[in-house]
Amino acid sequence: MKVTVISATEAPVDVISLAAGVCFGKFNVSPKRAETCYRSGHLSVFEHAHITFHIESISRSCMAQLTRHRHASFCVESQRYNRYDLSGDDWYVTPPSMEQIVVNSDDETFAEAHFEESMRCSADDYRIALENGIKPEDARYMLPEAAKTNLVITLNCRELFHIFDMRLPKSAQWEIRDLVSAMKEEASSVNDQWRWLMELVA
Repeated sequence: MKVTVISATEAPVDVISLAAGVCFGKFNVSPKRAETCYRSGHLSVFEHAHITFHIESISRSCMAQLTRHRHASFCVESQRYNRYDLSGDDWYVTPPSMEQIVVNSDDETFAEAHFEESMRCSADDYRIALENGIKPEDARYMLPEAAKTNLVITLNCRELFHIFDMRLPKSAQWEIRDLVSAMKEEASSVNDQWRWLMELVA
């Protein structure tokens, strides 16, 4: 997977602290005020800072989990209009657990014995459907949850924090945990103010 920040509020801490200041009759920039709001649960002020990510090569399964976060805006690659070349093995995500389970005395893993064959069959069926005049919007029904997709997500800082709370713990599924961890890392790299915000929720 690949995560890239394509747009972000330039000075999010300034914006958040000024928004909070209006609530208290203060009109100066104060990171301490922003931190106090966070610690006290006054999170509405964090809705004034936004960030947009371009996310590439996650599974449709992971995408389905991410899009459950309703206070974000999404544009997802359309399987209805795109035709996919599914040659090779770069078009799908393999869960690590399937690479770890040994299924026979030759040390063949479950992925090698079953999962990869299932992906090849899906790719062949999808290709044959297209070659026989089935539209991509119907041929896509043959594609598995493992198929990779790309999307753009825009969200405010409050919702980003909520996603961190839900998706970074060990109880979250591995792929979305990796994705959200990458989102946090990329947000930290935007500038010092975004790094400060990401450290706030560490």
